[in-house]
Amino acid sequence: MTIPPPPSEPPTAGMPASDLDSVVVGEWWRKAGPRIPAPGTPVYTPVPLGTGHDQAVQAASTAAAAEAFWAPAGKLFAEQAKTIASSVGETVTQLLTETSAQRDARQQVEYEQLLKQQRARMDAALGAVGETTNEQAERHRIEDILTPGRPAQRDDLVGLVDLLADRLTETPEDRAARRATERELEKQRARAREDQLRAAAGETPAQRDLRHRQQQLADRREAKARARRERLRAARSKAGSSDRAKRVRRWCVLTAISAVGGYSIGLVPLLATGGPAVGALIAAIGWGFDLHIRDKGRLRVSEVRGFGPLLILIVLRLPVASGLAVATGLAPLLPALHLFN
Repeated sequence: MTIPPPPSEPPTAGMPASDLDSVVVGEWWRKAGPRIPAPGTPVYTPVPLGTGHDQAVQAASTAAAAEAFWAPAGKLFAEQAKTIASSVGETVTQLLTETSAQRDARQQVEYEQLLKQQRARMDAALGAVGETTNEQAERHRIEDILTPGRPAQRDDLVGLVDLLADRLTETPEDRAARRATERELEKQRARAREDQLRAAAGETPAQRDLRHRQQQLADRREAKARARRERLRAARSKAGSSDRAKRVRRWCVLTAISAVGGYSIGLVPLLATGGPAVGALIAAIGWGFDLHIRDKGRLRVSEVRGFGPLLILIVLRLPVASGLAVATGLAPLLPALHLFN
């Protein structure tokens, strides 16, 4: 393709002078007049890319530019693909060849090594600022409680498979034992965190020992209450229809005795003046108090044994029985018994 030479005359050449004066021109070169380059002066004319031989040599092709641009990205993708393939291959190999005991042992060793390295770095850092031996021993005790004794559940495919296998093969007894262990471990960790906070607030070792003693006594009482609940639950599971009928009769007899006691002290006539609504309200309030006394309802009325506990139960259930008598309309029957004449 040949480039035409520049024009030798401006575009206004040959026009009348009157027409030149009336033309409104916006370009600067027309306002300043025609500028004809001197002979031999190079003229730079815009040429589209790739239309000349020199430009075609200098400009890179689109394919070459794209290849140069994507070369680093392709290298990075290749490295990531190798890493992912290696990780997947290792996981599949572990699932197919490594047993559960071998995997747990390997993870335990790696975990203990990691903890040992972290503790060594912490000991060196705190020892440099003046930590004593007793303070270090107390810190190690709290760390042992707060730190899990076994590696945490893995978040990869192996961990998911192990978790599903454990849950599918877990019996109700195993589930109860696991939850009890988790609750005990969480309690120990919470108390260890409390020890850290109180020690930072200025608690002395004597105060800490006293608080630990109180916590041990509370734990013993809680263990006794839990054992009693388990015994009652086991007894209920073995009970038949005749036992349930006996429990209903016992509940009715004890409630009637409480209602008679409420009538004897004037509670039933007092509630009767307010009507059934007042009786139902007092019965609901008394029932809530009764549940709280009976370990939030875990101990049934028919399961109370002994003269002393029965007497306390009858006295505490006076509002419940009196409110029920008024709410159900049985209050007029109490004077008919002629127990107080």
